[in-house]
Amino acid sequence: MALPTSGQLSLRDIQIELGAASTNISLGAMSDTAGFLAPDKVSDFYGYSNLTAFYTSITQPKPVFACDIALINTYYHNGSGLLPVVGDTVYQSNQTTLDASINRGMSTSSSGTSFQVYTTNGSGVVTAVLNCIN
Repeated sequence: MALPTSGQLSLRDIQIELGAASTNISLGAMSDTAGFLAPDKVSDFYGYSNLTAFYTSITQPKPVFACDIALINTYYHNGSGLLPVVGDTVYQSNQTTLDASINRGMSTSSSGTSFQVYTTNGSGVVTAVLNCIN
């Protein structure tokens, strides 16, 4: 959920953002995980987020209605892929509020229309991903 852009920043804050194990925390290992180049600096992590952006449509009452409609929102998920999968958590653009109980189209590109639909539960966890059929 994005580290602060200024002020105090601890190795524990970075470890939590990365979802790294709490044993044997090292700045070098966490910098490598985040993809930063040497020399390793805590300041590299200001504003860092471990979330992945993707593009979504507006909320739809049924999954089938979320196919082939315009993608107008940037949302974030905590998974490792380009798009969320079942079990990932989806966040709104402020990266703190969960996207709860919805059906939305999604894509890796903001141009065009959705080619998949995701559904979340009340906690913003993806419960289903469906392919759109044209």
